[in-house]
Amino acid sequence: MISRQEIFCLLLAATCLVNGEPEPRRRAKLVSGLENDQPIGSNTNNNQTGSSREGKVFSLFNVVQFRNGGCRSTSTISGGGTGSTNRNGTCFTTDECTSRGGSASGSCAAGFGVCCVFLVSNSGGTITQNCTYVRNPDFPNSYATSSQISYNIQKCDRSVCSLRLDFETFSIQGTGNSLEVDTALVPLDPGGVCLDTFTVSVNTGQNIPTICGQNTGQHMYVDIGNLASDTAQLNFAFSGSSNNRQWEIKVTQIPCNTQGHPNGCGCLQYLTGLTGRLTTFNFMPTNDNHLANQEYSICIRQEAGFCCVEYTPCADIGSFSLDTNKMLMMAKIETECSVDYIGIEGGQGTCSGSANPTAGVNKFCGDKFNSLSKQMFDAPVCDCTAPFRVDIFTDDDVDVGDMGATANTKPSRGVCLEYRQIPC
Repeated sequence: MISRQEIFCLLLAATCLVNGEPEPRRRAKLVSGLENDQPIGSNTNNNQTGSSREGKVFSLFNVVQFRNGGCRSTSTISGGGTGSTNRNGTCFTTDECTSRGGSASGSCAAGFGVCCVFLVSNSGGTITQNCTYVRNPDFPNSYATSSQISYNIQKCDRSVCSLRLDFETFSIQGTGNSLEVDTALVPLDPGGVCLDTFTVSVNTGQNIPTICGQNTGQHMYVDIGNLASDTAQLNFAFSGSSNNRQWEIKVTQIPCNTQGHPNGCGCLQYLTGLTGRLTTFNFMPTNDNHLANQEYSICIRQEAGFCCVEYTPCADIGSFSLDTNKMLMMAKIETECSVDYIGIEGGQGTCSGSANPTAGVNKFCGDKFNSLSKQMFDAPVCDCTAPFRVDIFTDDDVDVGDMGATANTKPSRGVCLEYRQIPC
């Protein structure tokens, strides 16, 4: 029979051997009973004696292996007026989490791992771990200075091709104009120009718009490239002093050809589900203008058994206002929309499932959302031409005023649309 002192010596020797091995080999030693949810060293056969007792002892020295998958941490986000939510993390051992610069926030893998959360706040910081949260310095306090801030994103694995940026909290200065142009002459006071700016830099040629203002809850998909050395950079630039600058952006790295993601399809935003809402950037405040120089696509994943998408303006006041005119508060379509508009291929007034894209409406603007021109009311617009997408276009010029005057006093907030998919 093995004495307690002998067990202690064996345990100490085995621990030293295990800890002295390289990480991949050490963690490859599996606990055979773990697959059946048995504790380390457990054995279902209680009648084993002699040499089997030695097997029980040595099962204590095997190391648990678990996937470094996603986990829900105990660290919470409480910004944006949406209530508290838990940050996502990655399941690591305690030592792995510490060595990678993360913070243990809760447990995972049946208590054998910790949910490791990665936070980067310092300007010039480098993101190397998947699911990293980028925050302003001194978060959750506002960023009080006007020095430019940037973050560098490196791939956590060479298989990564794209990024998803989720704006958990996003508040910087917007355009500062409640109208696309106030009372100055058009060439001297362009509306929609950002005071502060957020830009994303990649070398793939993707057209990523410059944004500003209030964008909590928005997201972007970024094509980072398929080379192991490809990187991305997030940049904040500021104009003057402000006490409302605060941001937290979750950076998720997505492998090439991942199902359920818009890799390589030209979608800056990608929405899923039978119903949802889409808005242009900086739509949420009621006292700021839509952004200038926007050109991107919002895509909606087609669900099985559904052939059309119906769009209606949100219940908010002024949920559709692009290329507005004070005296002409009506819907404009097609050639009437030349500066700011949205594109929906083959838009029609009914969702029959047999819409003809050549007969449909492709451009929408004005003060009302309707597939018929010069209507004074909103109406649903249906798209039965998959893949489903809404294209956003705004230029860097202001809207003209009444009957071609140089000033326009009509607000132009942008677009908020509710969508629902229609069965075939």
